[in-house]
Amino acid sequence: MMNIDRRIPGFGVFLVSVCLVVTLALSSCTVKLVSGYDETTDRAVTDLQRKTEAHLVTLESVEGLPECTYENHKQFYDEAKVDINVITVRAAAIPKNDITTQESQLLASQLDNLEKLHKIACLSKDQITLVRTHFNTSFTAILKLELAKRRGE
Repeated sequence: MMNIDRRIPGFGVFLVSVCLVVTLALSSCTVKLVSGYDETTDRAVTDLQRKTEAHLVTLESVEGLPECTYENHKQFYDEAKVDINVITVRAAAIPKNDITTQESQLLASQLDNLEKLHKIACLSKDQITLVRTHFNTSFTAILKLELAKRRGE
């Protein structure tokens, strides 16, 4: 008996072509796991870092003086709370921006802790050094993420 080849001629070529087209189409797609760069957030965080550093430098300069009390610095805390809230709300409004939102919430928590500590007593230079390190870690984390977004990483 004679075997009849029942395969469709060119089917293998067709299958390879389809696989190649699908592979090329998928390789051109990008998956965004985080939001894009936000210049407004970058600027707001940088401005808040500058204000916070100025506040800490001021606290260092008045250590042990009557001017070191919380009441003399309440305006900073009020303004910083507003700034952090603006950053947090903006970050939360941007899709896929959960990390920046969480980092800004951590910043708010750090400010609350500093304010509570300052209400208890004036801060020593050692306390200010520790507080500065914590704030700078948070500011750096947010800014690094924004700069990475700008570079498209």
